[in-house]
Amino acid sequence: MKTAYATIKGFEVMRALRKGQAGAFNFSKDVLGEARLVERAFGIGPSALSEAMTMLENHLQSDKI
Repeated sequence: MKTAYATIKGFEVMRALRKGQAGAFNFSKDVLGEARLVERAFGIGPSALSEAMTMLENHLQSDKI
């Protein structure tokens, strides 16, 4: 059952990407942003919050230097 659910979810994510419906969640507007969306949809990538915290930490570190 998990395989069928993952397959359907994959189709839905790819269709949303093609139709531009996921644009609000794709902040970088490039292929890497689309890859992040797919990773998050399947739970294999970092969450949006942890990724935002990493970006914020990197930005704050670059300001100190």
